[in-house]
Amino acid sequence: MVTIELTRDDLVVHVQGWDKVRAMRSTVTVPLAHVTGVRAHPEEAYFDDAIVESWRGIGTYVPGKVAAGTLFLADGRSFFDVHDPRRAIAIDLVGEQLLHLVVEVDGESPQQVAERIESAIRQRLSAALD
Repeated sequence: MVTIELTRDDLVVHVQGWDKVRAMRSTVTVPLAHVTGVRAHPEEAYFDDAIVESWRGIGTYVPGKVAAGTLFLADGRSFFDVHDPRRAIAIDLVGEQLLHLVVEVDGESPQQVAERIESAIRQRLSAALD
């Protein structure tokens, strides 16, 4: 699981507990300007269906249990930290090595986190226009 921190300019994903070891990362930081969208309950969170052919990545994949780390989907490289797909969000990116961050959120509902990220993006755009 992860928690999401939003700063004025960045989105920071903090990986929690043993998933730091499983994912081989403790944080992922991307500029808010590179976030193109966020989706609650994304299809690719059901990682057994999303992983094409075989596991190709750095981290941990146990079918039906966990996908944690960097892996390759049909459309490119993504970061995953998902045990329960029903609690996941997908953050879509541009201008980054990763195309998506697909993560299970802790402490908030997926909808709440998605709304918080969308609000931060709107505020950043509004400030840039002023």
